[in-house]
Amino acid sequence: MSIPSQTDMFGVVLGLMQDGKERSRKAVNTDVAEMLSLTDEERDEQTSSGKRVYESRAGWSVSYLNRAQLLDRVSRGVYRVNDAGRELHAKGLGGSELFQTLRQIIDEKNPWNLGAGSAAKTPAKKDAEPDVSSEKSPQEQIGDLVEEMNDVLGQELLDLIMDHDPAFFEKLVVNLVEAMGYGKGKVTSYSGDGGIDGLVTTDELGFRPIYTQAKRYAADHKVSRPQLQSFVGALNGARNGVFITTSSFTAEALDYARSYPNATLALIDGKRLTDLMIKYGLGVATESVVEIKRVDSDYFEEA
Repeated sequence: MSIPSQTDMFGVVLGLMQDGKERSRKAVNTDVAEMLSLTDEERDEQTSSGKRVYESRAGWSVSYLNRAQLLDRVSRGVYRVNDAGRELHAKGLGGSELFQTLRQIIDEKNPWNLGAGSAAKTPAKKDAEPDVSSEKSPQEQIGDLVEEMNDVLGQELLDLIMDHDPAFFEKLVVNLVEAMGYGKGKVTSYSGDGGIDGLVTTDELGFRPIYTQAKRYAADHKVSRPQLQSFVGALNGARNGVFITTSSFTAEALDYARSYPNATLALIDGKRLTDLMIKYGLGVATESVVEIKRVDSDYFEEA
């Protein structure tokens, strides 16, 4: 059997996981190749970036099925099908129909669309797949693909952050503010709610410090206004504070931060956190670089 298209691979991986076994991504790749009886030539077929095609499609499928909450991540990089995954598989969907269903589930379960308390809202995507027959230009389609890949990467980053302890997240927050060019930072002594977790000095003498608070919460645990008030109290008159969480903020917390007159409070939720990590290269590495060429009109005008 030849390598399935990406659309068909979602069903292949979901079907593979129906035995209830816990599998790492590597094990999924191995079992998919065996189940499909891929030849050595098919297993060695590579993408333009040098990754095996079937592994790329199987890995993308695992990420998608996990985002749709059909596969549970039972430990770091290890997945198992859940009841929702079994129920959907029992419906016998495949190909484009299954893919469209996955997209709908992901949009509905997007934690950043849970209401006014979210600091960043991601609109539901109407175009499931870039298509040369669509109304979008190739450049627009490429942009959609990059956005989609970054969404998946962002969820993987949040999963990894949740795998680590709060002290790791406090260090990550300081590293992010440093990566954004605000100065040199350090993690303060570990403290409870309301304490200062990190300090970034924006000038050599430390006259304009930025204080950070890091809260590693599940997506449904929003940061409330009282938590922000505790953070403001811990600032002790300082003018700049950054509160970063893996979840989001209530509407009351957002209003409080916007209207607080005595300091600049920057609130960063989980979606913006991972967007910034990707933008500033924190915890991520470049897999490949694609150059898009255009006609150099100056060259032809000079001829």
